Amino acid sequence: MNGRLQRVGEQSAAYIEKSLLMMDVQKGQYFSLNAMATRIWELLEHPITQEDLVGKLLVEYEVTEEVCRAEVGTFLAELRKHELLGDVA
Repeated sequence: MNGRLQRVGEQSAAYIEKSLLMMDVQKGQYFSLNAMATRIWELLEHPITQEDLVGKLLVEYEVTEEVCRAEVGTFLAELRKHELLGDVA
């Protein structure tokens, strides 16, 4: 998975402590992101590969590479499911 990813769409968002509460106004969907998911969302503001995401999170959080890869993969799949993530050329 070497393709670059970036968040898409227009969401309203507010930080509540270390979490992010987002609303996709067009779809009427709410999302509550924990600290690591919030950080992934922030990193997806600009095009980035999944490998680079994992690398940055491994530096910032105390987590094993295996767990980090699994969590990132799951979260990115969820973002795709809700059409909040796109591929960048």
